[in-house]
Amino acid sequence: MKIFRRLTAALGLFSAMVAGGAFVFVVALTFVVSIFRDVEISAWNVVASQVGPWFLLFIGVYAIHNMMPVAVAHGRTRREFLLAASAFSVVLAVVMTATEWLGFLVEGGIYSLMDWRADEHGAQLSYFLMYLVWIAVGMLCAAAFDRYGGGGLFVLPVALALVVVTRLRMPGSGNLPFVDDTPDLFGSALPAVLVLSFVVALAGTWVIARDMPIRQRTS
Repeated sequence: MKIFRRLTAALGLFSAMVAGGAFVFVVALTFVVSIFRDVEISAWNVVASQVGPWFLLFIGVYAIHNMMPVAVAHGRTRREFLLAASAFSVVLAVVMTATEWLGFLVEGGIYSLMDWRADEHGAQLSYFLMYLVWIAVGMLCAAAFDRYGGGGLFVLPVALALVVVTRLRMPGSGNLPFVDDTPDLFGSALPAVLVLSFVVALAGTWVIARDMPIRQRTS
């Protein structure tokens, strides 16, 4: 429980602050852009659907690469940390989804006042599952590279496949090569596929990191 509180207090608060700063920046940038041309897209959706997942992947990497060695050095077991990190990944995905929703709410009000047009954004469940998978994939990649060094490259194809699925049906995420027809293959089962992707990434992290040697870092 202590590890979970520490993760939530440190990384959760940091993530919310970064998201808030990003929102202020994109709103200011939108006003600047409006001076020169009509506003036709949701700037916040670009951040939420493109930048956000990469940021959360970094948080997953940081949790395993930086915070797990500290926890183990202070007498906590790897199992304790992985349990806390698994619960934290869900909480952080919820927090970031709520931040994303609030951003769209405020942006929508601004766009209405300014008579700007905005493209469609995705459903909240889609953002939540996307964020959840990317956090878990970040933890998976960190565990693989920390344990196997260059051998972690063999995990990347799996990681890529897991995150690509999260981009399907996500407005503003950009076109994906070679997968134009994939959404039709999943149909209404896509949320279940995304949940499975999260479970696979998390299970892989546990398998790799549960008895992983911890290398003490010297300054």
